Amino acid sequence: MKAPQTQKPEGGSFLNWPICTEWTDLKADAVMFGVPYGKPYMPQDTFNDQSRAPQALRAASSRILIGPEMVNMDCVPPRGLENLHLVDGGDIPLPDGDVDSHYQQAEAAVRFAISRGIIPVSVGGDDGITNPVIRGLDGIDDITLVQIDAHMDWRDERYGERDGYSSPMRRASELAHITGIHQVGIRSFGSAREEEIRAATQWGACIHLARDIARNGIDPVIDALPDGGRFFVTLDADGLDPSVMPGVVALAPGGLNWWHMIDLFEGMAKKGRIIGLNIVELSPANDVNQLSMIGAGRLLLNLLMRQLLR
Repeated sequence: MKAPQTQKPEGGSFLNWPICTEWTDLKADAVMFGVPYGKPYMPQDTFNDQSRAPQALRAASSRILIGPEMVNMDCVPPRGLENLHLVDGGDIPLPDGDVDSHYQQAEAAVRFAISRGIIPVSVGGDDGITNPVIRGLDGIDDITLVQIDAHMDWRDERYGERDGYSSPMRRASELAHITGIHQVGIRSFGSAREEEIRAATQWGACIHLARDIARNGIDPVIDALPDGGRFFVTLDADGLDPSVMPGVVALAPGGLNWWHMIDLFEGMAKKGRIIGLNIVELSPANDVNQLSMIGAGRLLLNLLMRQLLR
């Protein structure tokens, strides 16, 4: 299998992890890599603020974790990272502004990682990069996609584009290896119309409204997940409440809180296997004192620790 093309990140690696841009040599428990550019609805939006997120997340490293020997008090019992082999795989390039090539390399990166038993962790970029990332999971069958998001993302197309940030769940529903979709934290106004709600429910997507989670907690979501499932998590930062994750573009009050996320990750790891993570829609310009970068980085670590330290 052909290894993807990546480039060395500017300003150092995420959490001082070893950098590997020659993926033919990649050996790790998990690899984090940046996919900065989604397919825009307007050409001028290719270089949006979300494309700066992988670099901003790495820049917050010293505030995310002092060192791998430090224990995570969110784990029971508290654990550290020192026994895990975690690698920064660099960033997917944008050669000559070619977003199609960017998508193809992102897809290849996920496919290459899972072929070697490595957990892929992609960091966008806007939600458009979710499309190639999920396509790259096709080496694993019977995947349950767990989307944390304020928005449903079931548009077949917008402005003629079918691979943009309003369409990831619609595109996922067309893939043979995606057999379940759970949409967690859905609320407020987005791009969804009644026809998108019909398409989602007719396909069989389970829509877990933020309002119901606020009333009943996260346990009903965990209970609805299949026993023995293979779970891929796509985390749109606006799925969390802006008080927890202010650094997003599409602010939507009433989202998930920190403990909803921690308990959800723990519940998934107990019920089955977490096979990967995709983080999108972080907007550094809208962040407050790096709160969103710190939160995203620690959620990334929490998910890996739940799966790898069992």
